[in-house]
Amino acid sequence: MIGEKVIWVATLPSTNDFLKENWQRLTHGTVVIAEQQTSGRGRYNRYWHSPEGGLWFSILFKPRKQTKPTFFTKLCSVAIVRTLSFLKIDTQIKWPNDIYHQQKKLAGILSESVFEENTLKAVIVGIGMNVNNDIPQEIKDKAISLREISGKNYDLKTILKIFLKHVNQLLKRYSNKPEALTRIWKGLLIQKEGEQVSFKSNDSVRSGKILKIQDDHMILSVDGEQIQVSSLEILEP
Repeated sequence: MIGEKVIWVATLPSTNDFLKENWQRLTHGTVVIAEQQTSGRGRYNRYWHSPEGGLWFSILFKPRKQTKPTFFTKLCSVAIVRTLSFLKIDTQIKWPNDIYHQQKKLAGILSESVFEENTLKAVIVGIGMNVNNDIPQEIKDKAISLREISGKNYDLKTILKIFLKHVNQLLKRYSNKPEALTRIWKGLLIQKEGEQVSFKSNDSVRSGKILKIQDDHMILSVDGEQIQVSSLEILEP
């Protein structure tokens, strides 16, 4: 059961790093929450502002069978959207795993895997959600919090409880049907196959038609040529 063991601490450098250092002694499904992180980070090692008031936590998955690590990222992405829907907040997933509300980032996910001799031993999914925390002025045009959306404060433990309920439901339903979860995840994406998307190429901005959305890259049609584009290159929606 995910969330059967919860470790709640005042401050950590990074909840992901804590689980990476302690995954062997902790059980599958352990959740570590920090009221604030001093060295929180997102994908590509970008700094993630993590003050008090937000929900900053990581989940330890120890797969019993070989599963693609991206399955757990999709699982948590879908669970976040469903949690926020329960709270009457409409969101979508900016491929591959950022949660957006009206073109502003509300939550993000950073997944990291632990391998031993090419065998997947653990997947650590870190989640940062802006809840009651203030958004720094320099990123107010790009990020938003639940409090800013609704005008009210939220109980962090209640949000976590709702989220973990969705995670366990999705895990039970789709652990043997990962392709079905992928279809749900794709349906929640801002970007859709067949649509145009802008991306960075060297120092210029180009656009292309999305032919195929994969876990870690898109295949685009650009000027009659098929090219592969990473999530780092895709511009904001």
